[in-house]
This record gives sequence, structure tokens and C-alpha cells, in this order.
Amino acid sequence: MPELPLPDLDDLRFQPLVDAAKRALPGRAPDWSDHNVSDPGVTLIEACAERVDLLLYRVARMTPAQRDRLLRLMGITPVPATPCRVRVRFSDTVGVQETTVPEGTELRSEGEPAVVLRTVSEVKVPRGGSATVEAVEQPEEVREVLGTSAQVPAQRFRPARRPWSPPVPLPEPPASPLTSVTVEGRVWAPVRSFAKAGDREECYWWDEATGEVVFGPLVPFAGRSRQIGEVPQQGATITAEYTACRGTLSELPPGTPLYGAAGVPSAKADRILAAGQDAETWREALDRAALGLAPLRRAVTVQDHERLLSEHASLVARCRVSATVRPADTTVPAGLLAPPRPVPLSTCAVPVRPEQQPWAVHYFPGDTGVVYKRVLLLDGSEQTVSGDEPPEFAKTKVDAVLHLKNAVDRLWFVGERCAWGAAASKLISAQFLGLPEEFAQDLNAVAALPVPDADDEYEVFLFKGEAFYHRRYKYAPGTLFPSVGRGVRSLIAESFPGLSPDCQRSPDAVVTVGEVFYFLKGPRAEPAVWHSEEAALRVLLVPPLPSASSRALTEDELAVPRAALEETKAVLSGARLLGERLHAGPPDYAGFKVKATVHPWARNAQAVKDAAVRALFGYFHPTQGGPDGQGWAWGRRVHAGDVFTALEKVPEIRAVGDAQVTDKEGATRPAIEVSDSGLVHLLDVDITVEKS
Repeated sequence: MPELPLPDLDDLRFQPLVDAAKRALPGRAPDWSDHNVSDPGVTLIEACAERVDLLLYRVARMTPAQRDRLLRLMGITPVPATPCRVRVRFSDTVGVQETTVPEGTELRSEGEPAVVLRTVSEVKVPRGGSATVEAVEQPEEVREVLGTSAQVPAQRFRPARRPWSPPVPLPEPPASPLTSVTVEGRVWAPVRSFAKAGDREECYWWDEATGEVVFGPLVPFAGRSRQIGEVPQQGATITAEYTACRGTLSELPPGTPLYGAAGVPSAKADRILAAGQDAETWREALDRAALGLAPLRRAVTVQDHERLLSEHASLVARCRVSATVRPADTTVPAGLLAPPRPVPLSTCAVPVRPEQQPWAVHYFPGDTGVVYKRVLLLDGSEQTVSGDEPPEFAKTKVDAVLHLKNAVDRLWFVGERCAWGAAASKLISAQFLGLPEEFAQDLNAVAALPVPDADDEYEVFLFKGEAFYHRRYKYAPGTLFPSVGRGVRSLIAESFPGLSPDCQRSPDAVVTVGEVFYFLKGPRAEPAVWHSEEAALRVLLVPPLPSASSRALTEDELAVPRAALEETKAVLSGARLLGERLHAGPPDYAGFKVKATVHPWARNAQAVKDAAVRALFGYFHPTQGGPDGQGWAWGRRVHAGDVFTALEKVPEIRAVGDAQVTDKEGATRPAIEVSDSGLVHLLDVDITVEKS
């Protein structure tokens, strides 16, 4: 006998898989530019492609029985053919009296086999007129010989068509969609599981996943194997009766004549409401089930977290997941701008814990060595104070300066050495034990953050090139020694994502004011907030709020209810990546006030004022404001121009004479700063109506 050809499912080889992955890289990872075989990432792609190639080879040699068992293990059940639903139009051609067509009226199409429909509700056809009603295809009654028994346990017999049963609201679905299963004319009963079947009981189990009739298995026990249920005798004929739909063969084009019993008005198919569908193949069932087997419930990016909350959290009106990459106030202190600071800058020293008005000392190259000048951070005015001069070993060159607080000597960095004030210098690697070799010389900048609630303890940052190293240290006179935790090397671009490309590599100086880092490079001075490797993602929640009105929202209304926090935790706890920390709470609301002068059309000044107030509270509403009415945008500043935009839409106002935005204290600002994790909160509106 010649061998039967095997289907070639292994039609995607190793190299096409690798090529397809490389073609996807520019769109998915534009920063990945090296696609050669020497790149470690390409090595990982090739390893995955080899594994997929092996799996496809194994799939190509899978038998139908093995495939059915795997589908059953995964709980994948192919859908049987479904009936069509048709809108039927009855017309009265006699014109004698109104006719009532009862529910369940049977209609047939021409041809063999005919498509049989039944109406789903009663309909009254007016005299000389017409009326429509929905009708559903009736499945065919099928009687099929499944085969003959070989008298072996756990025999399986598959009907030629997938049985169909209507969705009936029952407390428990039937054990089998088959009308009956007979063995030599004797009916055998269906069971939900052989676990409750008695020995030699004449019963069968319907395997929904594979669509098969299964007879009693031989189950191994500790002492001996035990037959559960009866096994049909050798040569016994197995017959099944069931109903099945015709699928796409039941399609009735609009206008198809339909015929009923005597007295039923003339009828024809008016419109296809739902076409009949053929029974699924195993491939179609696998494609459909793939969406359920691998739902997009894993939160990898911040957008994934937001999507899951928007889809599954009913107590959350708006949400945003933020790493806080931009400080709330992006104003750069005047003392860090150029001028008053020089553009060719060697380094800068700002006390991490200032004990008086904050200031900065800028060090820059001069004709005879390092030159310096002190300026106040707030207004940039110069000061003359002793003690800013570099020590002897740093007079000709200085790479970085670390100034912890006023009463503490500064730590100077030059080349591979560092020194506290006028003390003898030593190797940087000796001062910072465990420091990676790349940070042991020629540093670009050094900065520090004070550790909250810990005196003389700092998180120290050493910058070089496009990377930095940070670790927690405790200060003792003339030294820094490691505290809790470990040192970490990170990339500037990843931990300070708000920076421009110029400041992400080899900054001239980095200083901290409060919790904000300021990167100085050439004439640029940019603020950024450090995103720690262990920092929790902030899940910002806005509960359903009262509709826009003529009053400010209260703090209690903006607060996130405990029920919303619990719901958020339930949605995201199983979706977050292992080890990822989330902190849920309200946004950083930026409170502000509005002052405006308007010229009205109407004479009623109070009505004009009320309309203007409603428009402003509505425009700046956290969930209903903004230009699109979907809520004020996250992190969007407020300008006076936004007030003009809101008031221009008020019909009672002819013109807006003046508009200002002020902070919570009433000071006029060119703009109200809003952090990336923030929304606006309009506190008060002051409208002046001027009649002209």
C-alpha cells in the first residue's frame, strides 16, 4: 500500500521567522539599530525562532485524535451550525378583514430540502396592508448510524454533523444535545460524568469538546481495573438522533416566497437579520478561542494599566498611570540660568540641605585656572562670600563638587581623586567602596538627595557619559560610608525621561533643589524628577464627580472612595508584572482662581455673571471639561487664553475685556503649572460685568 501523504503544517521555517522578526524591529524598537548576527538581541530572536520551528515540526505530525484531545484539555468547543433569523413580511391580498398570524406559525421555502421557519411572536396584518415579524429557522431532525461496537472500553463515535440545541434558560443544561442514543434499538441514557455511573450501567457521556459519544471506560484502581458503565456488545449498531442546522445552505435572499398553512397571508423574506453559520472547523475554533485563552490582561505598559481600569473599574471615571517624569513646577531658578551663570561651566555646587537662602556657586575655566562666582538661586544676584575657592589640588581643574550642607566641607572631584575641603585627596574608588570602575575617574557631575527622616543620610548620584551610579550613604566628618541597600547603575535617559537628548549625556553639572534635579549643559538648564528603579507606579483615580455647576468641587468630592481603591486593587493586582509596585490615589490637583472682565449683550448683569461662572467651572471640570468635553487633559497648564476660550462660547457675553489666572493665594501667574500626574481644580471665579 502506498503511504498516505501527510499535511505539511511545518510551512514556516527558521529563517523566515527570523526575517519577519527583524522586519518588525524598526516599528517596535526604533532605537535598536544593529540587526546583525553579532547583536545579542538577534541571538535571542534566533533562539526563539529555532524553538518555534521545532514546535511547528511536531504540530505537522499530530493526528486528528491527538489534536482533539489537546483541544479538549484546553476547553475549546467548536460551535455547531447556527440557524438563520429572517424578517418576514405578511401581506393581505384579499382585503376582507384584519388577519392575526399566531406565534409559532410555520413557513416553508420552495425546493428540497425546504427551509422551515417559525415566527417568534404574534403579528396582526391589517386589511389590504402588510406587517413584519421575525422568524427563526427550524433545525432538521437527523437519524444517523454512528457505527458498530468493537466491545472495547471507552469507545468513541462521532456524528457527521454537530448537534444543535436551542439556548433554553434552565437551572442546569442537559447532559447531551442528542435526542437519543440507541444500541441495537435500546436507549442508553446520558450522564454528565462517569464518576457517578454504576458498574455495567447502560449509559454514555457526550464529549462536548470533540463532539463524540463516549461509552464506559476501564478505570485502574489500586487492586484491579474496574469497568465503569456498560460496553456495547460486539457488532452492536450505535444509532443517534439529533437536530442540526443547515448553516449557510439556509440563506434566504430578500423577496424569497414563503408558504404556510391555509389561511396564512402571503409571505416573503423581507430582510436577513442573521445569516446561518456553518459549523466551526477545529482551526476556526482554535482561532476564536485564542482570544479567550490569551486575553490582554497583562499590564506591561502604563497604557495597559489604564485600559484595564477603564474597561473593568466601574467606580473610576478617569484614570492615569504615571511615573511622575515631569516636576510640578518646571520653572528653573534664576541662579541656574545663563546668564547670570557662565555658559562654559566646569561644575556647580548647591547645598543639598541649605540652612539659609539657597544659592549656587558656579565653577568655570579661566585664564589662570578655575574661576568661581556665587549667585542666589531665586533672583540670580551675585554674592561675595569666603570659602568658595577650590582647594589646592582643584585649582587648575575641577570635575564635580558635592555640597551636602553649609556646615560641611565640600567634596571635590578631579580626575580619579577626591578630597573633603583642604584635606589630602584620595582615590574616588577608596571613598566610594564598591563603585564600578567606569565611575572611578573623570566624572561629569555629582549630586545628592537627602533621605527623608534620616539626618546626615543621602542618596548620592555620580554621573558619567550617558549613565549614573547611585547608592545610599551616611555622612560622618570627612567621609561617606554605605548605608542600607545596594548601588545601582542606570541610564540617564531611562531614570530622567523628561530630559532633552543634549542633557541625557555628559552633563556639565547636576544639582538638586528640593527633590528636583537640574541638569546644566551649555546654555541649557532643565528640571527633571528621578524615577527610581524601585519606585511605585502612581495609579491616579478620579471618581464620578457632580456635573459642572456654579461652585467649586469640594475636597470630599475629589477624594477617592475606599470602594474605588479596592476595585482598582482587584483589577490590577493580577495583571501587573511580578515585582511591580503600584500606589493608587487621587491626582495632584493644581488649585487656581480666575478673574475676568466681560461686556454683556443682556442688561441683567447677574444673569451674565452666573452664565460666565457656569461656563468656567464646566470648562475646567476634571471629568467634563476641556475642549472636547471629556475632561481636562492630564498635565495641561492653564493660561489666561483658556479663560477667553471658555467665555467666548457664552451667548450672554459680547466680548471678554480681560482675563487672569491666579494661584491659590491670589498672585497673578502667566500660567498655572500642572504636573504630569495632575489635573486642575478651579477654586473661585471673580467676574466683573462692564456695560458699555
